[in-house]
Parts: sequence; structure tokens; C-alpha cells
Amino acid sequence: MAERIITITSDFGSKDYYSAAISGRLLSGIPGATIVNVSNQITQYSIHEAAFNLRNAWQYFPAGTIHLALVNRNHNSEMQYALVEYNGHYFVGPDNGIFGLLFDEQPKLMLHLTGPEIVSPTFRELDICTHAAIRIAAGGDIMSLGTQTKSLTESTPFRPVTESKVIKGMVIYIDNYHNAITNINRKIFAEMHSGGKFIVRFGKYYTERIAESYSNVPEGEIIATFGSSGMLEIAMKESSARNLMGITVNDIVRIDFE
Repeated sequence: MAERIITITSDFGSKDYYSAAISGRLLSGIPGATIVNVSNQITQYSIHEAAFNLRNAWQYFPAGTIHLALVNRNHNSEMQYALVEYNGHYFVGPDNGIFGLLFDEQPKLMLHLTGPEIVSPTFRELDICTHAAIRIAAGGDIMSLGTQTKSLTESTPFRPVTESKVIKGMVIYIDNYHNAITNINRKIFAEMHSGGKFIVRFGKYYTERIAESYSNVPEGEIIATFGSSGMLEIAMKESSARNLMGITVNDIVRIDFE
């Protein structure tokens, strides 16, 4: 069995045994596997938060990596689980809309998984998703894992809206430093910005520039910058934008151009 890397993105947290059980089942079935936790601290049932983290992490792993997306907001016996192959990577998890948030284009191979026998009906990921990952790692025919499908459950990503001289976006994620990450990317900003002045507005606060990095502003100052995800971030240098400005997920962020 070839050595494999498996990533886990979940809302299991660190208090309970769930993450360890998944890892133990994988290591038992894939000796020598490397398991990387993208995050087990996703807000419970938030597929958008899970997708943001996995979307910005998976591309840095080598081809052949297996990514388990284990945030499930609909625990019932009718929930289908899916396997997606995209750019040489494998993605496994409940078909609850998360896969539509991970990619800019539809994957060419999508399966609805069949089997195995469910031993843990309240923790079906332990049976279904680890089984698929072990079979993929073994190098077998992945088509035997399920039934090919042309579509998966859709979940519409939050996209910014552009009008004449205005971009209207929103906060989609608050990171561990309490920075507010928006759905406004560098490309859409460049398309709207003609080189003149602009104002980035969020609540009662605003800034009139976008910094190249956090190092370019004094401590405690409001900063807007395009982070490593390519998205516009609102922050306070070495402080908490969430606590001091009250900014949170779904808040409107607006850029007005002259």
C-alpha cells in the first residue's frame, strides 16, 4: 500500500474522541499514513466555514492527497456521502453542499458512495468516509466505491455584488486573530479600481487605503489588506477587529470608488 497523506476538516473539536477515532481507523487501515488536521475547530455544522479552510489549504498538498470534509449539518439515515476527484486530489464527505463551495468549476468525477455496513449510525463518517479513504489509498478502482453522478447537493457561495463605482461584499470568516475575511477578492477590486481614491466601509468604521501587509501600519490602526487567501481582510494591527469594532460574519463591507 502506497504511503498516503490524509487531511481532516471537521467540527469535532478537541474535547471529544471523534477526531481520534477517525484518525485511529485510518491508521489501522493505512499503515504509515500521514494525517494532517486542517482544523477540527470549525463552528458546529458550518459548511461555509469548513469550505473556507479546506479551499485555502488543499492546493498546497501533493497530488494524491485524500481530504476528508466531515462537517455534517444533517445527521439522518438518508444523507448521501460523496467522493470527488479534482486536480489529482480526492475529497470525501457528506453530500451536504460543501463540495460546491470548494472549487471554481465542477469536478469531472463525482460518486455517491455505497456501503459499507453501518456500525455507528450516529457517527456514520467513522464507517463510510474512513472506508472510502482506505480503499482509495489501497490503489483500487475508485469507481467500485459508488455510483457516478453528474451533480451533488448545491450550496451557493456568497459572492460580492458590483454596481457603478461600488463593490458590496460581506464578512465570510473570522480567523483566530479576530481578523474579518471578506468575499471581495483582489481580482474584482482591480477590475473596479481605476487608480483613484476609494473608501472601504464596514459598520461605522472605514479606511481609505489597502495596505500591502500588516507590517505597513502602526499598532492598533484599522487595516484593510489582501491576505494569503486572496480575499480582502479587515483587521486592527495586533488587536481584535472582532472585539474592538464588533465586526462579525455576515456584516456588510462596501468599497466606494471616486
